[in-house]
Amino acid sequence: MGVLSDLRESLEKQLYLHNRDLFNQTLDLVFMDTTSTYMHRDIETPLWKRGHSRDHRSDLPQVILAIVVDRQGWPIAWEVMPGNRADSKAFRELIELLRRRFQIGRVIVVVDRGMVSRENLELMSRDTEFPFDYIVGCRMRKQKEVTEEVLSRGGRYHEVSKKLKVKEVEVKGRQYIVCLNPEEAKKDKAARESMVRALEEKLSKGGPKSLVGNRGYARFLKTERGALKINYEAVKRDERMDGKFVLRTTTELSAEEVAQAYKGLWRVERTFREQKSTLEIRPIYHQRDRQCVGHIAASFLALRLEVDLQRALDERSMDVSWPDLMGDLKQLQAVRMELNGKDYLIRTDLVGSACETFMAAGVKIPPRVQPIGMV
Repeated sequence: MGVLSDLRESLEKQLYLHNRDLFNQTLDLVFMDTTSTYMHRDIETPLWKRGHSRDHRSDLPQVILAIVVDRQGWPIAWEVMPGNRADSKAFRELIELLRRRFQIGRVIVVVDRGMVSRENLELMSRDTEFPFDYIVGCRMRKQKEVTEEVLSRGGRYHEVSKKLKVKEVEVKGRQYIVCLNPEEAKKDKAARESMVRALEEKLSKGGPKSLVGNRGYARFLKTERGALKINYEAVKRDERMDGKFVLRTTTELSAEEVAQAYKGLWRVERTFREQKSTLEIRPIYHQRDRQCVGHIAASFLALRLEVDLQRALDERSMDVSWPDLMGDLKQLQAVRMELNGKDYLIRTDLVGSACETFMAAGVKIPPRVQPIGMV
């Protein structure tokens, strides 16, 4: 594990170069995100620190895992950071990591709204040699410019699909893309109307003070002359957000391309799901930081193998979920048997998608019966 930790940066770069071809020499669109993973131990180290835990285990030391995925879905870079590292600082380190390790041109960075600050946006664009464009999700309820100006602007939506409509809005030279999902808009409207009816009923019965402590209720309440009342202006403002998310971008891409790129963040989210479940980063039993990083590096390499295999399956138009595929392959066993003084390996039956998976991977299916020598 220690050796793998020492080699991981070289391995990462070689894998990145392996995926480049005549038409794919530079990075142009990358997806970034962070998560955390914990370890059952009491003592902190320079790497394993207690911090905000996405797994709700703030009592245990953790590390922050940050990963970068390109538009083809290849994990191209990852980093292990101390568990008390804030997302904004982790993001800055990822940006520097990209600039340091790879020969890259003008890159479009796609990140979720929780990842960046104003300082980080400036960090991406101010570099004179390698400026990064970006597509960033906006915190709609917390950004005054978005709630009061972007969402209030008129304009026609362009339909991308049944579940996505987009329009461009420019405010003070800043470009925004308003994205609308009509189906989600109906759900948001129904949920709000149900909440307002519940508030009206509760207030008619005396208006318990506990309503103020409920975040869902609180944004629709106001106090007048010592009494709680429904803030119908806030209800009306909330209607503007039904089924919408807002993106800010510096790119020259169309509104449709920006929205589709942001939706591509599912690649990163799926990567983290696989890192924590299918590939089983936990449990980690190593005590030294160097060996722990090597353990995580092994999981990253396994993830690369998964991406390779998944692409081969897609090329053969095989529509099978990864958990189901792993279940089919786990049923393939080699049973050792002795017959007339000779040892044999007997292969069990191929079930489900196992046979097609061997073919897609270019691996010869093991023979049904294979002699392994004399006793």
